[in-house]
Amino acid sequence: MRYSFSLFALLSTSAAWAGTIPVSSKVTEVTMYPETAAIIRTASFAIPAGKHRLVLQGVPDTALLEFLHIDLTGARQISTVFRDEYAPPREFTDPRVQEAEARIDEIEQRIQSVKDNAKRASLKAAAADVSIGFLRKLGENEGLADSGPDVLRDISRMISQEAEAASQIALDAEINAREIERQLRDLADELDHAEQALEAIDLESEDRVFIAVDIEAPESTDGTIQLNYLDAGGSFWTPVYDLRLETGDTPQLAIERGAIVRQRTGENWTDVTLHLSTVQPIGQVGPSPLYSQYRRIEEPGPVLMSPPMARNGSAVASMSEPLIEAAMVMEEASSMWSAESDGPGVTYSFGQPVSVSSGADTLRLELDVLTEQGEITARAVPLQDTSAYRVVRFTNTSGEELLPAEYAARYIDGKLVGVESFEGLVAGQEGEIGFGPIEGLRLSRDVLGQSEGGHGIISRSNEQVQKVEIEIENLTDQAWPLQLRDRVPYTEQEDLEITWSATPHPSEENLDKRRGILAWDLAMEPGETRKIRLETTLSWPEGRELR
Repeated sequence: MRYSFSLFALLSTSAAWAGTIPVSSKVTEVTMYPETAAIIRTASFAIPAGKHRLVLQGVPDTALLEFLHIDLTGARQISTVFRDEYAPPREFTDPRVQEAEARIDEIEQRIQSVKDNAKRASLKAAAADVSIGFLRKLGENEGLADSGPDVLRDISRMISQEAEAASQIALDAEINAREIERQLRDLADELDHAEQALEAIDLESEDRVFIAVDIEAPESTDGTIQLNYLDAGGSFWTPVYDLRLETGDTPQLAIERGAIVRQRTGENWTDVTLHLSTVQPIGQVGPSPLYSQYRRIEEPGPVLMSPPMARNGSAVASMSEPLIEAAMVMEEASSMWSAESDGPGVTYSFGQPVSVSSGADTLRLELDVLTEQGEITARAVPLQDTSAYRVVRFTNTSGEELLPAEYAARYIDGKLVGVESFEGLVAGQEGEIGFGPIEGLRLSRDVLGQSEGGHGIISRSNEQVQKVEIEIENLTDQAWPLQLRDRVPYTEQEDLEITWSATPHPSEENLDKRRGILAWDLAMEPGETRKIRLETTLSWPEGRELR
């Protein structure tokens, strides 16, 4: 229970009110945030002079009453009372719901009628069985032995005729039973479809909250009341992207931005004004506290080694190049949307009324298209991949933040190459977008020799030498600018000495300020094969362990 008491109660409960007036309210405007929704619902009222209580009907229990704000015109607001217990259920006024319920009732009556017919048929079959049993015993009666031939002939004929009639009744009952069984199966399917149709229409929850606003007017007046609150039902919007790369002499990248909207308020939204905001009102709004740091020393203990992990999310993968997602320049905006920067974020307003059913509809709205000319390169990470990947680098010059998205489809010249998450970019940030593997740029990484003074990686020897050969082969029919990335270990301990050499020498060391990450910038012509040799030596004092 969130609330079961009145807020801002400025009058005693014994105050005399001219009347309690139920007021129907509906959602008219919604601002969707990434994790919630701010809802505006409005209602109109007409009151005589005096003090009154307006009971606002239809507010679902997903409304966060802690954030409730009421705007009133036409009268003076005195106090507000709300509770989420003992609230009246919603009224089923949707004519489509009434029609669906009437359909279900009609089918259920037909099912009962068929069951009644089945009962009548079973009674006839039982009566026929009794008659056949009686006739069988009558034919076995010993008293008939003294009867004359004519009497026996008449009795025999009568038994045969009656038995045939009873058997026909039994057969007809059996046939009717099979037909009735088929009818019941058909009616059961029809009832199931009717119930599904009702569920598809009747998506609203019966749970409501009680909100009453005590007002006063010096004279008869018409007014409006507006409720503003946040939703706790799990409503949200999330961006969705179609990233389209057009290759050629002047490669161009277009990002088609859309929005996925879902709401679970417990009531359907019909023809509401919709806004999408990048602000996150439910979340951290102030800086994190900084606490004092306490350190201590203790006797050394065994070091637990982490088990090997899979490529994705592994300790090895964490050392590889992270994906930096992309940026755009706004080229054209959809005429259906208007955008406004409100300081902390951007709000997009849709130009037409929107309807979204609660808990069922997933609404996709197309937002705008951003375009930018980018630099296409090939990226090779032979430690983890067997092919190079196509990446596009550019800067987000749109002037606004591009929000993260769970799904961003990637297309090359109109063909889908994959779907991956989008990490987002702030305004002015440079980023990269991957567009799938280049199958003709093949990679291999082989350890040619590894020597240790003992057995295993962790040993009491004092030296380890590793020689690696990396091979890149361009099997495509075009030249590729390629950046290859690999790594060497690093240390912050003076007693552990690490030396390395590479042929050819890398173009950049400690790439992006990450120690030990090396990068080679190569130009790979069609059919060309290149090799890189990398040798690393680690040495440390005797009696110490390498970890």
